[in-house]
Amino acid sequence: MIRNILLSATAAALLGGCAQYNVVPTKTVSQSVQANAPKAPAKFQSSYTGGKVQDGWLRNFRDPTLNRLIREGQKNNPDLLLAASRVERAASLLALTNTGRMPQLNLVGGYEYRNWQLAGKHDAGDISLSLSWEPDLWGRVANAITSDAELTVASMADFEWARQSLSAQTARAWFLLGSDKMIYNFQQQVLHIQKKAERVLTQRANIGASNLRDVHMMRGMVAEAQDNVVAARVATEQDTRALEVLIGRYPSNAIKAKRLHAVMGKIPSGIPLDLFNRRADIVAAQYRVASAFHKVESMALLKLPSITLGGQLGIDVVQDSVAKFIGGVFMPVFDAGRIDALIASANADQKAAMANYRSVVLSAYREVEDALANERHLKHREHYLSTMVKEFKTAYDMTDANYNIGQGTILDVLNAQSKWISAKILQTQVRKERLINRINLHLALGGSFERCAPVSKAK
Repeated sequence: MIRNILLSATAAALLGGCAQYNVVPTKTVSQSVQANAPKAPAKFQSSYTGGKVQDGWLRNFRDPTLNRLIREGQKNNPDLLLAASRVERAASLLALTNTGRMPQLNLVGGYEYRNWQLAGKHDAGDISLSLSWEPDLWGRVANAITSDAELTVASMADFEWARQSLSAQTARAWFLLGSDKMIYNFQQQVLHIQKKAERVLTQRANIGASNLRDVHMMRGMVAEAQDNVVAARVATEQDTRALEVLIGRYPSNAIKAKRLHAVMGKIPSGIPLDLFNRRADIVAAQYRVASAFHKVESMALLKLPSITLGGQLGIDVVQDSVAKFIGGVFMPVFDAGRIDALIASANADQKAAMANYRSVVLSAYREVEDALANERHLKHREHYLSTMVKEFKTAYDMTDANYNIGQGTILDVLNAQSKWISAKILQTQVRKERLINRINLHLALGGSFERCAPVSKAK
């Protein structure tokens, strides 16, 4: 009963939109599962910032448009709706299994009429209430119920992980769109510069101050810039439609991107052991191991005898009362290995659940370590690229000025310009990668994108 109440409360919280997943593994899970988890150091190796992992990371970006997009996706994303239906199905199966230890009361009735040639007419009928019950003497049904209950919690955790992943995916798509917009604007700026240079060179060629080769070279650069603008626009439109589909909209290319903003300062990373209770995918894997354990126990108990009790109370067609009490014992003697096969299958499922659990934990550790390392590396890259953009732009301006007074060639100008353009585009891409990596870090640490009251914990 307590577990059913817990499951109902948790389901209501999760399906009602509360993002924070706080169902803590049971004692069985903590002892038998976490003890066999891959060993972890006291703190993360790539980097470490003291403090507890914070929820509500979405507010750190201070982007109302992103907030609205994530809320829309949480309501309309088809994959999320599918995950929610799996929770409902798991809860229904749990309710079905729970009926196995409850008495069954049925209304039974029948009527028979016969016209025998020698014996004459004959009729008979009765109506009665039939009660049957199989006491769960050894706990087989209880283990089956617990197994399904653990699977239900695992499905809830899967749903919450889907919610967290969708919010992160939406944020990544939004930042990618912002990067596309910035690159598109920059390519238009480059095209404007190239067209201006083409006009100047054409005028100079007309008065004999420059040769036609330079004019043709610049016309080719203008065409290249025009192609880059179109390519940037195509990327922006495609990424816009991808974001719209992600949040459940028709892909109408209607979302307008914004410029990327800077990444905020460091965030607390907690410790590796925090992941066991913070990350919903690890919680789900833990409960699946626990479910497999109880399933093995339930299958093993099939070899023990079972008792069936029953009763019947009613009246027959001539108004005579009918009362019966029935008792029976069932003990498997020879089943051609059926029960042993069920036990072996359950044991294999348990081994698979344990292997999956270890894989999920190791993947979680790697995701955090990668994101923490990338935080440092991408910060350095953005710093270096800022210097590159500044210096290449200065070199380009100086080369262009020298060319205008007759020093150097147009190839010198184009070479300096190419370096500046490449560095500027790469700077924008790395800024986008820093924002996306920050999202990845929040997700890897198990931080919720929204803040809400904790759900009741299992005891």
